[in-house]
Amino acid sequence: MALLTEAEAAQAAALTAAFKAQQNREAARLAALVALYYRQKVEVEDAESVQRWLNLMIPRIIKTSDDGARRAVTYFDVLRRLEAPGAERFKAVPSLGAVDTGVAKSLMAVGPGDYLNKARAIRGLDLSPAATKAALIEAKQVTEGKLAQAAVRHAQAGGRQTVFDNAARDDVALGWVRVTRAKPCFFCAALASRGLQYRTYREGSFDMSDARFTGDGNAKVHDKCGCSLKPVWTNNDPLVDKTKDFADLWARWGAGGGDAMLRFRRGYNHWLKTGEYLTWEQANEGLRAA
Repeated sequence: MALLTEAEAAQAAALTAAFKAQQNREAARLAALVALYYRQKVEVEDAESVQRWLNLMIPRIIKTSDDGARRAVTYFDVLRRLEAPGAERFKAVPSLGAVDTGVAKSLMAVGPGDYLNKARAIRGLDLSPAATKAALIEAKQVTEGKLAQAAVRHAQAGGRQTVFDNAARDDVALGWVRVTRAKPCFFCAALASRGLQYRTYREGSFDMSDARFTGDGNAKVHDKCGCSLKPVWTNNDPLVDKTKDFADLWARWGAGGGDAMLRFRRGYNHWLKTGEYLTWEQANEGLRAA
């Protein structure tokens, strides 16, 4: 497999950044719509009101995910022509249906369901009517934020799944790599630390090492996650090289048994906040044994 020139690597990085930015913009636009309608139109304790909201929002979420899958096809094909110009022809196909009507369960759980649980707890407190009303308003605002975050994840599902599926189908591709923001959360940093994910990677095998590696589809994500996937065809992909920094951080705190993910979270979050590195022992202090 030919290596990328400096100019080709820069062009590939620009394509990836542009694709990621567009996916994030579309997801943010959808999230704002979901949250705005919920805030202004939904009476959370009115089942019919909630159902009207779901009936309006779910088709939009599905469409945004599928539109993202179609954009991912263009991105995949253009990138492949750049990074594997002499390879046998391959046509990417969109992974439509990565989000379906089952998304209603997710929206209900983080929105109306969460609110109703909070409302029952609030009404069980010895509060004045005014304080109860204020607490209920705040509870709805909290669930509004959670809904927006969930919408971001679902909106980008089609694009992520399309890259994953086509990288697995393309015999020339080596695999895919996770593309994070500059300073991702500990969860995304831990996943990015795995570097290049090869085509022969067995689905679910990594999950066995830590139950916290969860999420929709093959690329584990969380609500509000802005990570994307990049297909890889060369052995000198600079985005794969960037993940080595996360791998070094995982080696510093994640390795060594016990509750590796919690230890990594402590060390990583402390480093993000202060720029200082905890020792393995400091990050591990008080954690349960494996």
